[in-house]
Amino acid sequence: MIIDACVYLLVFGITVALTALFQKSYNAINFNLSDYRSIILKPVFYCFVGCLFMFPIIAMFALRYGIGADYFNYELIFRTIHATPFNYYLSWHINDVSDYYAEPGYALLNMVFSTYRALLWGIGILLSVLFLVAVKDYSKKISFAFALFIYLSTQFIYSLNGVRFAIAVLLILIGYNYLSKNRIIPFVIMVGIAALFHKTSLFCLAMIFLKRFKSKKINTIRNYALFIMIMSFPLLSKYLFTLLGSISIFQRYFTADVYSASESMSSGWMWVLHILPVMLPLLILCRKEIFSNEDTDTLFRICIVEIPFRMLGLYNTWYTRYTRCSQIAQVIFIPLVLSRIENRQKRNLMYVYYVVWYIFYFFYYAIINDRGDSLPYVWIFSH
Repeated sequence: MIIDACVYLLVFGITVALTALFQKSYNAINFNLSDYRSIILKPVFYCFVGCLFMFPIIAMFALRYGIGADYFNYELIFRTIHATPFNYYLSWHINDVSDYYAEPGYALLNMVFSTYRALLWGIGILLSVLFLVAVKDYSKKISFAFALFIYLSTQFIYSLNGVRFAIAVLLILIGYNYLSKNRIIPFVIMVGIAALFHKTSLFCLAMIFLKRFKSKKINTIRNYALFIMIMSFPLLSKYLFTLLGSISIFQRYFTADVYSASESMSSGWMWVLHILPVMLPLLILCRKEIFSNEDTDTLFRICIVEIPFRMLGLYNTWYTRYTRCSQIAQVIFIPLVLSRIENRQKRNLMYVYYVVWYIFYFFYYAIINDRGDSLPYVWIFSH
């Protein structure tokens, strides 16, 4: 299985190298922003050319066959929804009829593309565009290649399984960019769009309280409240399940047997290993780089909310997908913190550490956590 997983890492490496070249070329281009055509064409050019450089990973996503636990389930959804008039779909979706449970945003994708293979190409391109949009404002601050490597190592295998949620998570990441700058309305809008692909994205609206307030007193109270919430989460979780289960749009995730929570939290501390190796080195070595800046200060709080999300997995392993709502912030948070380290030797050592860690994490997730469901890679030409 290790050799099978290396196939993914090889494609990751090629795409990351091409992305580094893309960033260097993009930053060297001088657009005349006083020209309204440049204001329109610059983001279009950025996304189009960026996708060309990310083609290896797009092709890997689109050309797979049977890879991903829900591959054939999503093919069934496509066949069910594709030729269905949208008004009929919406009526059946509201009544939670069979395979019409897929959210409106994902349903529209199924209606637009003519074949399931074309849909996979479309989603692969969409995921790449959303990543590029998420990092665009940081083109002269962080390494796109490093950010992409973090994303691929932590999210790509999952994106082969939970397609709807994978799209939603990248939309949420774009929202976090706004939240880290205290732009609440654009953040809410991005979460709303994400909910069109997976309704549980609405949980992320609670992240609003993690922004940096103007009052130091309010920030201090909020930080203590966050700490108490995390420490007492095992006690609060049952009440949380009851509350969310009473909301109609979430009932499916708390009534179906496959999603329902067990009566008691199972024991286990392996979930801690998902968090400590990532956050502890930064807390020890980079406190100044984190907390002296508004954006990284907010992103740090978003990242540590992964702790209670991980605890949810002790009730039902399916709930661990919600950790991605926090984990995705690492894609920008870690490169941004490391870019602000003034000591070059320290900065380089931190880069090496995180590259090694994320390689290890990828192997762990692909082989153990994902139980090898995506290994070995199979594409349509060998089927």
